[in-house]
Amino acid sequence: MFGYGGWILTADLSKRSFTVSETPERLAKAFIGGRGLGAALLWRALPPGADPFESSNPLIFATGPATGTPLPACARSELITKSPLTGTYLCSSAGGFFGAELKFAGVDALVVTGQADRPIWLCVTRESIEFRDASELWGLPVDETERHIRRELSTPRAAVASIGPAGEHLVRFACVVTDLTGGGRPGAYGRGGGGAVMGAKRLKAIAVVGSGNVEVADEEGFMQLLADLREQVRTNELVQNFSKWGTPQFVGPINEARMWPTRNFQQGSFQGADHLTAQRMREELVKRDTACYACTIASGKLSEVESGPYAGTVVDGPEYETIWSFGPQCGVARLDVIAAANLWCDRYGLDTISAGNVIGFAMECAERGLLRVRDLDVRFGNHEVILPLLERITFRRGVGDVLAEGVAKAAERIGGDAARFAVHVKGSEIPAYDPRGAWGMALAYATSCRGACHLKAWTIGAEILRGEYDRFSAEGKAELVIRLQNERAVVDSMGVCVFGTRVIHLPELREMLRVITGWSLSESELLRIGERIYNLERLIAVRDGISRKDDTLPPRLLSEPLPEFPESRLTPEVLNRMLDEYYRLRGWDSNGKPTEEKLKELGIPELLEQ
Repeated sequence: MFGYGGWILTADLSKRSFTVSETPERLAKAFIGGRGLGAALLWRALPPGADPFESSNPLIFATGPATGTPLPACARSELITKSPLTGTYLCSSAGGFFGAELKFAGVDALVVTGQADRPIWLCVTRESIEFRDASELWGLPVDETERHIRRELSTPRAAVASIGPAGEHLVRFACVVTDLTGGGRPGAYGRGGGGAVMGAKRLKAIAVVGSGNVEVADEEGFMQLLADLREQVRTNELVQNFSKWGTPQFVGPINEARMWPTRNFQQGSFQGADHLTAQRMREELVKRDTACYACTIASGKLSEVESGPYAGTVVDGPEYETIWSFGPQCGVARLDVIAAANLWCDRYGLDTISAGNVIGFAMECAERGLLRVRDLDVRFGNHEVILPLLERITFRRGVGDVLAEGVAKAAERIGGDAARFAVHVKGSEIPAYDPRGAWGMALAYATSCRGACHLKAWTIGAEILRGEYDRFSAEGKAELVIRLQNERAVVDSMGVCVFGTRVIHLPELREMLRVITGWSLSESELLRIGERIYNLERLIAVRDGISRKDDTLPPRLLSEPLPEFPESRLTPEVLNRMLDEYYRLRGWDSNGKPTEEKLKELGIPELLEQ
């Protein structure tokens, strides 16, 4: 098939063996690749009721047909597994170079099963998978792991995805970091604890050395599309804002909209926001722009702290979400601290959104007398406790053992009324947009299959930046969220980055699929595939016990309005009204389960039986 590597590799860590099978064309056409293909493979391979840390939980890395092509914003790949943070479906996207190198090795999906009896790492080439001893690597941070592997392979080209000590210690929000020392922009499969699944499998790293390329169906049409998209990237103001400022450009607008969660979602604006803007970051920290494979947007920002207690910190970032999680969430207005925390998370393998969120939660618990840490002054605004708490979380020492569970499980262990202000959905910590300030985001968080997620339906553009909807209204939000969820499923399955969607819309996605694969689909057919993917993901979640009771928001967000906006009170009644409309438009029953009629309409049962 044009646009595909052609192979699904399955590595059994228990037996130290692997199998190679052709990528089924029928599955590719039904689910495209990446996120969609990964969900289909997970459904087939994951036993119902399996614990995320059991050997039977597969770990899947999947690429899309656009991954590895020179088209801008097409370097994404997906990690799919069962999340140890939520206990249900997880898909996590990463940029950088790892996905492209997988594609060059002919891999559409790498499925890792079993559990090694001692630490190992995998070397994937176009010809084989080698199982190599990782005993000397166990305990090392990500950067040192990468350098060791590249020395052993005698090539700087190897793309490496690895875990740090956080994954080894089964921190439930440990991530998988790619190419931290590769010279380009690194990536991370950040959310949901994929790094802990690797740790449970005793899999330290995966190195990929590809030798092929991506063949396309229409070379002339592809070159024309490449020229057109590069020109749009060069001239489009929205895209150029990403090139100039990166994601920190959202600090000002979201704070001004009074929905930048502050001090564990107690307020919606942060007085120190002026110290954390994209302009301030470029003046004080940024040294150069960085880019993922073949991307001309270059939204990454390599930063260096030159003075003060954190001098010498060099990190790609921090991104908007990380600025928030270690900034307003913790009551801290210092970019140097945030950069240092970002670097720790990259080297030791922690998701920055969950890590900062759980520290902010701990600060509120401490201030309310529910949590005592004898040797640390844990309170909002004390930046000096952030790195010590990250270290304790990483190695599960003392209070870190509790916080390493994530806010939902930590709240259960802390007790009292901690659950009232543990801000999560389905166990996954809520990111940097307070849903009380944009009710479409509230519905998007509640219905996201992987738990609280801003990326699966980013309603902020429509509700806040463009003002197309009344943000404090339920009107039209179900239809908006469904459309965005279906579109994003297509984007993720193609291998396209969210930053590229400023110029890559449905017409461009349709043309991209045509010139790469030769398949001519209408825009409605593409959205139908997105709908199929989202329904399959929901089916996986339902099998894990997810239902309407889980499609909700935490107590704080359903009982307290934003202090700045009394009209932001988002009641359970309003959320339930949106859910009723959402389920009806989705073709799901009143408990949030896809009906047999909807599944048959999408062809899902027949596809899953193959």
